[in-house]
Amino acid sequence: MPITTIQSVHNDRAWGLWKIHEELTVLEQSYVFSTEEKTYLHDISHPHKKLEWLASRLTVGMVCDYLQISYKGTLKTPEKKPYLCEQNGYVSISHSHDYAAAIIDRSKPVGIDIERIDPKIMAIRKKYLFDEEFSDDVRHMTQYWCIKEAGYKLAGEKGHSLKDDIMVQKFPAGLEEGETYIRIGVNTHKIVFSCHDNYVLAFNID
Repeated sequence: MPITTIQSVHNDRAWGLWKIHEELTVLEQSYVFSTEEKTYLHDISHPHKKLEWLASRLTVGMVCDYLQISYKGTLKTPEKKPYLCEQNGYVSISHSHDYAAAIIDRSKPVGIDIERIDPKIMAIRKKYLFDEEFSDDVRHMTQYWCIKEAGYKLAGEKGHSLKDDIMVQKFPAGLEEGETYIRIGVNTHKIVFSCHDNYVLAFNID
């Protein structure tokens, strides 16, 4: 299976990254679906979105195997937050074009995000950054965006604003990887980020 990497954060937490290059039929044959998952996949109309969805669920399954958790599928709450079927613990999922990522923790909330580095981000940065957080570096802006998205998923509550409610401790442009802190309300969390091909990956490690 083409998992790019699976790594542990500590004994109860691990994450996985999958580079997608398979045909849809190959992934469909590799995954054991629950009834709900079959329905959900059927309702996705775009073929590549189906690929992203399947790769992300296969990544969750392999991270579960790594943590010795029995994987029985991934569903979503009415608030669209993913959870492991018939298992305790927390899961976060992200997919973007050629990559899928997942992180699992046995007892604590987690958030992960992956974003493709794209100049189009410069046109929408006002939606998620304050003016003083701006730079002219596309990758730097993508890192900020990805970190905030991971924080949004970690918080697990609808209604948070990426711009107003999730604050990122500043870090310099030009980093291939690094760590920083985010503040969500009164809570502070440590986030690591890294670049993979033309993508940025970020997740919490606290």
